[in-house]
Amino acid sequence: MSGKIFGIGVGPGNPALLTVRAVQVLRRVAAIMAPTSESHGTSLALKIVHSYLRADCQVHQVHFPMTAERDACQAAWDSAAATLLRLASADVSVAFVTVGDALLYSTWAYVLAALRRAKADVYLETVPGVTAMSACAATTSWSLAQGSEPLLIWPDKPPEDVGKLLEIAPSMVFMKADHHLRSLADMVERADAQAVAVRRASQPEAEMTTDLRAWSGTRDYFTTVLLRRRPQQAAQDRTDTASGGPEQAFVERAGER
Repeated sequence: MSGKIFGIGVGPGNPALLTVRAVQVLRRVAAIMAPTSESHGTSLALKIVHSYLRADCQVHQVHFPMTAERDACQAAWDSAAATLLRLASADVSVAFVTVGDALLYSTWAYVLAALRRAKADVYLETVPGVTAMSACAATTSWSLAQGSEPLLIWPDKPPEDVGKLLEIAPSMVFMKADHHLRSLADMVERADAQAVAVRRASQPEAEMTTDLRAWSGTRDYFTTVLLRRRPQQAAQDRTDTASGGPEQAFVERAGER
């Protein structure tokens, strides 16, 4: 066996939310690869893990284009896989770090597929991480789902009629929602639903609002919207979040940071 390659989900932004397994691996790898969305950008994943790395750990920041052009994306994934295999060829451990969970809307899933296609004699392991939606829920004391309720996760542009989806899944999560806050606000009103938007959950600059339109003029890729069907009055005690709502929960946590 030539080496070991790990794909590590490093959580939503706070280094304290790294899992024990993630820290164990990070402290011993000889090299890491960290994705960036801009050719000269700085990787958030690298910022999260930096304090856990060995002093002699090699750091490779790799640009992955934010485009729908499959050929360009495939070339980047294949190139990243080839680099990881080269780094691991010296019988050492290397890691690919990615924000959130490693296999939920993550670049690692594509890189992992490229590594498997290569059929190299290398050990592969994925280390799960805390998701952004979990951090948003914790920040606002917002229950994502209860009992046998389904939970629907939407990764990009929302559908035109959220109300119909709420008939199927009473709770929804909209990831990468910064471009769609105005339309989501309209949908919330039409469906008489409840919603909260959170930016950069778990990080020092975290923000939240229940007024989605207030953020519609600004952009932050790390924006998540939690939305749910308004509970019936008879079920209020069971489904309500912490007293005072998400705003109060956020204020309490801000005071503890």
